[in-house]
Amino acid sequence: MKQLKMLMVCMLLIVPAALFGQVTGDVNSDDSVDIVDALLAAQFYVGLPVTINETAADVNCDDAVDIIDALLIAQFYVGLILEFPCGGGTIVPTNVPTATPVLTPGPTGAGPGMYNYGEALQKAIFFYKAQRSGDLPDNYPLIWRADSCLSDGEDVGLDLTGGWYDAGDHVKFNLPMAFTAAQLGWAIYEYGDAIARAGQLDILLDEIKWTTDYFIKCHPSANTYYFQCGLGTSDHGFWGPPEVIHLTTNRASSVINTSNPGSDVAGETAAALAIASIIFEDTNPSYASLCLSHARELFTFADTYRGFYPVEGFYGSGSYMDDLAWAAIWLYIKTGESGYLDKADEYTAPMTGGKHTLCWDDVSYGAVLKMAQLTQKANYIAGIETSLDFYLPGGGITHTPGGLAWLDMWGSLRYASGMAFLAFVWADSGLSTPSRTDAYRQFGIDQMNYILGDNPRGGSYVVGYGENPPVHPHHKAAHGSWVSQLDVPSFHRHTLYGALVGGPGNDDVHNDDITDYTMNEVADDYNAAFTGCMAKMYSMFGGDSIPGFPGPEDFRPVEDRLTEFFARAWITGQYTGQVNIFLQINNRSAWPPRLTDSLSCRYFFDISELISAGYSISDITPGLQESQGATVSGPHHWSGNIYYIIIDFTGTLLFPGGWDYCEKDAVLLIKFPAGAAWDSSNDYSAQGLGTTPDYDSKVFTGLTPYIPVYENGELLWGQEP
Repeated sequence: MKQLKMLMVCMLLIVPAALFGQVTGDVNSDDSVDIVDALLAAQFYVGLPVTINETAADVNCDDAVDIIDALLIAQFYVGLILEFPCGGGTIVPTNVPTATPVLTPGPTGAGPGMYNYGEALQKAIFFYKAQRSGDLPDNYPLIWRADSCLSDGEDVGLDLTGGWYDAGDHVKFNLPMAFTAAQLGWAIYEYGDAIARAGQLDILLDEIKWTTDYFIKCHPSANTYYFQCGLGTSDHGFWGPPEVIHLTTNRASSVINTSNPGSDVAGETAAALAIASIIFEDTNPSYASLCLSHARELFTFADTYRGFYPVEGFYGSGSYMDDLAWAAIWLYIKTGESGYLDKADEYTAPMTGGKHTLCWDDVSYGAVLKMAQLTQKANYIAGIETSLDFYLPGGGITHTPGGLAWLDMWGSLRYASGMAFLAFVWADSGLSTPSRTDAYRQFGIDQMNYILGDNPRGGSYVVGYGENPPVHPHHKAAHGSWVSQLDVPSFHRHTLYGALVGGPGNDDVHNDDITDYTMNEVADDYNAAFTGCMAKMYSMFGGDSIPGFPGPEDFRPVEDRLTEFFARAWITGQYTGQVNIFLQINNRSAWPPRLTDSLSCRYFFDISELISAGYSISDITPGLQESQGATVSGPHHWSGNIYYIIIDFTGTLLFPGGWDYCEKDAVLLIKFPAGAAWDSSNDYSAQGLGTTPDYDSKVFTGLTPYIPVYENGELLWGQEP
């Protein structure tokens, strides 16, 4: 076995210095510490105890094999970059193992690289496709979404289209949206290389730009900023798709200005735009400059005119100093102007050592970490480590039996993700206390693996990813109701890929129920830190994005989809000289949802029995006993003795937005001579019709393909004779 020879033993591991028991210059094989350091490096990156090829008794520094074995293990598993500067000589390993090195399982029996982090990262970013508002690009990959809220801002004479809807609802709340955009931008700032290697950088930049474009629209002048489109109380009264909410909810635009300030939302938006000015500077410098200009103005506005933004019942801010600090930090990083750093120092210093975490309402934790990096001041270093230590096992925060650092019932996983992201960044900073660096990084790894499936449920908390993921997230668009009810249909018509749900209670129990907005809602900010964590996990452990995602196979098959446009009908009466047909035309669209005022249907009938009795088509008169916006025309000849009547709802708006909007009724009358014998049994459209109408818009009773539906005169659904 001992075939490795060397001219000189001198090793350099490309790993954080805090990992080692001695300084780099002392890695010279003069004692057993060098070997222990090498093993620690392997253990650090693989996350598991390592068994090397030699016996424990032979790990005694009698030659280079002991050290090389440990390094090869690290290299074999994670592609760790190894350099062997040897004073002009080179170590040439000749016994690289072809079999998998033996690893001793960790405490849970599952290693940190147990999931496909490339797929998780890809889907976490893809989630934001479902959240977009406005005029969507052509060939949009999420085929069940379409343009929406194209009139946002018209009430104030502006174009405020774009941005993201907040969560399972459809208000555009700029405070959590700005936090999300900033957090995703920070992920690129820290782990952009990994995101690029995963093939997701351009996609994530595009998502961020979708919101920063909107923020710029919301800032028409230096001291004016529109911070919200839609009203929460109105929006929460409607459970339907975003494509129709402009018809059912109040889309009012809300503003802050010098007399009605909002330092929190303006400051957070300034931070998002400042980060955007950094991450776009290589690929789109003119846009980066535009973002910086708006960031500067918004920060000055927020800092000069202090106050909380006017809250309409949702996303009330606990402080605005953290938002001002956050904006100042990123403006300093972008510009290098000391005035911003001075303000950041002044605003951040009182906020160290908290026991909450990074989230939409508190970015002080991010501010403290960045100030620790920028200034290396002891108070900031101690502050971020106090907060991180609180989250470690035994540190004070509740840990569930399954290992989740549990802060609060409402969105427990977003809080764990926020602190995990901080732990990763701080562990990578080179400034963390050496004895705690490994624990910080391992904390992040453990929290992410818990989310992806290493938990008592044995299931993922990310919709459309992994084993046993949630299938009933609290999300209007993914559900696809046409009657504005959470239980109709009983399943989700769409898979909300990549959405991180709120998470379990402190007992690891989770409720996958659409009505449970505490445990099972999703939100832009929930996915924000989680996405950054997935980038870090990918950088450590790899994984593969899904080529061509999403493809046709990633959506519900056409044959399994609910019928979207159709007619329901019943023959409610057949009298002397008259037949009554009660019918309803329906729009239950979801692929994507859409509104239309151009629907009609046709009732086909056969007059052979009338002709035999000496009558003709001129003896037939159609009419309406009652209707909700319909007209009739005909009879029109089809072929032979078959004719049809058009029941035309043109001009009547139908959309999947509730009982009153998704279907419209009409009672068709077909009148004929009193002496004629009408036989419905030979009428094409009468096939299978019952006699007792079911007025419940939740069901599909009475649906018939033999009364085909048309849009603008073109067959949309059903079968013609």
